[in-house]
Amino acid sequence: MKKLILFLSVMSLFATTPKIYQQKLGLGIDVNWATFKKYVKHEYYKQAGVFKKLGFQTVRIRFTDPEKFNMTQKEYIEFLKKCVNEAIKNNLTPVLTYGSKTLAQHPTDKNIEKAVKFWREIAKTFKHYPDILSYDLYIEPGKNFNKNPKALVKFYKKAIKAIRKNDKNKIIFIAPIHASNPYYLDILKPIVKKHPKNLMIEWHYYAAGPSLKNKNKKWTTGTQEEKELITKKATFAKKWCEKYHLYSWVGAIMPGDYNKGDHYSYDEQKNFMKAIIDTQNSLKIPFAINADGQFYDYKTGSLKREEVLKFIINYYYYTK
Repeated sequence: MKKLILFLSVMSLFATTPKIYQQKLGLGIDVNWATFKKYVKHEYYKQAGVFKKLGFQTVRIRFTDPEKFNMTQKEYIEFLKKCVNEAIKNNLTPVLTYGSKTLAQHPTDKNIEKAVKFWREIAKTFKHYPDILSYDLYIEPGKNFNKNPKALVKFYKKAIKAIRKNDKNKIIFIAPIHASNPYYLDILKPIVKKHPKNLMIEWHYYAAGPSLKNKNKKWTTGTQEEKELITKKATFAKKWCEKYHLYSWVGAIMPGDYNKGDHYSYDEQKNFMKAIIDTQNSLKIPFAINADGQFYDYKTGSLKREEVLKFIINYYYYTK
């Protein structure tokens, strides 16, 4: 514990800006340490060091409502502290990323207020933590937020205000609707035009991997048209952010359609990720791959899809 306190004290000297933080994010991976019941029960966050040794710089720590685990809010936040502490101890940049089925399905004033209060308590808890920790307000806004984007903007405004009353400096991420689709970034104008301090944009594509059929995320042999789906969307996001003097991060990319049939061979995944990494590195936008359980078996301590994983890591650093 003394070593952790000393490390946190040293890291607290890290002063951040969105530009610096974007560079700090580097190559990341989404982790479900605080999302899945099994992961929480077996405290898989204790294996954070594995990801650092592999070459990752950031862990996107996804979390949800404490009721899922029959925990009080206080108990769950204490668990989040353990996750964040372990990440920082292993020199990983932690991004706390919230998601709630209740809020997504029913973005009522009551549910918005509940989520805002949750963020307020999180900010109170982590306000003295080093600024390498950041807050990602909502993961993949979709469901009824798509039908009611004003509710999402209301949530963001209230959450930012609540956080800033307690934590003045940490980076805050906001994302557009339709699962963080950058083509919907304009819905965030009411917020970004006011230039809130230390605000960044989280956007992404291919969070569930490419598709053999869906024209919006199609990837077969890597045709010019398929590559342009990647470059056009990423370039659009980059230019939009530049217009408002913002920096961004891609919070989730899956190399294959793992949850929808797992149709892609190693070579096909490699070629897809090569196109992704070339684009991201050329635009200097960091990204995280989705997700820990697709590449690492916490129970056995062994890698999964090792060829794909090592290609991503090696090619990322080779071309950076």
